[in-house]
Amino acid sequence: MALGEIYVKLAVTFADDPKVRALARYGADANLARDLYVQMILHCKRLLTDGFVPAEQIGLLVYPLDMEHGNQLAKQLASVGLIKEVSNAEANDKQDQAQGWQVCAYLKRNGTREDVEKLSQVRAEAGRAGGAKSRKRPAPGTAQASRKQVAKQNVSRSTPKTESVTDTGKDLQAPTAPAAAAAGESTLLTITQRSKRLTDAYAEAEPMCKWPAVNGVVISAIKSGRFADDEIRAALLRLAAEGRSVTVDTLRTELQGLPPGQQPKRGHQPYRNPTDPDAYTMGFTDD
Repeated sequence: MALGEIYVKLAVTFADDPKVRALARYGADANLARDLYVQMILHCKRLLTDGFVPAEQIGLLVYPLDMEHGNQLAKQLASVGLIKEVSNAEANDKQDQAQGWQVCAYLKRNGTREDVEKLSQVRAEAGRAGGAKSRKRPAPGTAQASRKQVAKQNVSRSTPKTESVTDTGKDLQAPTAPAAAAAGESTLLTITQRSKRLTDAYAEAEPMCKWPAVNGVVISAIKSGRFADDEIRAALLRLAAEGRSVTVDTLRTELQGLPPGQQPKRGHQPYRNPTDPDAYTMGFTDD
């Protein structure tokens, strides 16, 4: 729909309307009369005349036919009840007595000038209201701060709680009942299912992350067999909360920490096993 164009409502069954089909009695003029009827509707909608067409307008609407032939076609339309001959005062309740034609079903489908103007006003007010709302933007940094808050909350919810048990003078860390249940659940899932669940948790905190790359690193951590799913999830969410990217090195460091005096390696990439394309082994094996 082109900007600024105006349209009329015309039923797709227009040609099958009994009044239109009755024009067949006029032979070759039937098509010309039907075209004049459409032209009259377009004239009324363009100028918002409430269905009134001045008599002198007929000659322009039937061009290149002559005025006499146009008046004959108009009378044929009136004979089947599609239009009727009226004065302007009768059509629009005005005092001047200009003669013309009233399109009978125009107002029923296209409304009056007042209806069109009211609808235009409603749409204009709605547009202004929508524009005012769109100009109200959140303060800078709000979205980023909220994302980090969500990540930190997820860390606090996801990190398994432990309780200290004394045995022969040594403190041992025993998982709580919820953590044990989660560990049992993970054994029932495939590596792909486990990695998807963990990567989705990270993506919820960092929606703009590169999901496939993060998932590859998570698969590597799972296949190493050295970390529980809850440990990996908590490490991922700590990375998200601190705004750090997920690589084999950053996740391994977050899970294991750095040995004393050892600096993190740069540019270290996971090794893809040619016999198992989904296996990332380097970085999660014993040094």
